[in-house]
Amino acid sequence: MPFWVEIIVGFVALIAGADLLVRGSSKIAAGFGVPPVVIGLTLVAYGTSAPEFAVSATAAIEGVGALSLGNAFGSNVANIGLVLGLTALIRPIVVESTIVKREAPLLIAVAVLFPLFFLDGALARWEGILAFGGGIAFTVWSLKTARQRENVPEKTTLDAGGWLLNIVLCGAGIAGLVFGGDWLVSGASELARLLGMSTRVIGLTVVAVGTSLPELATSVVAMIRGHSDIAVGNIIGSNIFNLLFALGGAVSLAPILLTGMSPGIWIDAGAGILLAALLWPFARSGMRIERWEGAVLLALYAAFITYSVLTG
Repeated sequence: MPFWVEIIVGFVALIAGADLLVRGSSKIAAGFGVPPVVIGLTLVAYGTSAPEFAVSATAAIEGVGALSLGNAFGSNVANIGLVLGLTALIRPIVVESTIVKREAPLLIAVAVLFPLFFLDGALARWEGILAFGGGIAFTVWSLKTARQRENVPEKTTLDAGGWLLNIVLCGAGIAGLVFGGDWLVSGASELARLLGMSTRVIGLTVVAVGTSLPELATSVVAMIRGHSDIAVGNIIGSNIFNLLFALGGAVSLAPILLTGMSPGIWIDAGAGILLAALLWPFARSGMRIERWEGAVLLALYAAFITYSVLTG
């Protein structure tokens, strides 16, 4: 189909998918008596990050390592700068203190991990397997410690029909996000190629923003429905997923050589570290991200994108 049709259909599918996922996941969290933030860190985060995994893995297998890296780092920068920035502008985001103590520092550590792997000029298969294993460990740990968090809700009784309905809603929501993201990225990438953009810039901008749209749609819908914990958990969980699962999984399938790549890849990784490090004090101050802090994140993202486009 024409690229402009893919963009429109993809956008509609994203919004519908986000609404279904937030509805279903919030009810599932209540059914298990698990804080919604944990569902945001795991089920919702992994569902909205499925496009990043698909793009990174496909690009690595096809030998387009620059696209894998640009997508992973660009998506993480977009998630914090664009998604959290815009979401906080709509309404200040309340942050659970456990996120500040545990997951936010972990995100910074994970963001630093891959530049350390870069030092020998390649991402080896064992490094990808190590990262992927770390993602599994993070998921298990999050679920096992769920009842130790703040604001653990009482279990809501759901009959078999209620469980089935909400599982179907989550599945349909994730499907809408995955297919919507795919259509949108496909159409936008074609438009970018027509405009003569480089592979790295397409990965950082069109593909990264396109694959971050599920997070944006889900976070905005979650905020509107009063589930700020799902919104924050979704972003932090998605960023951890993008590096450990998406990029780690891609490298496990096909090691990536950095030889011949633009030195801008260090800027991309550095931008991800900077925004992750900035998110921590923002969240710690008053346990919420204020509108002005959202504006700062958005401005930094705009500066990063402008620099990337201008430098190619």
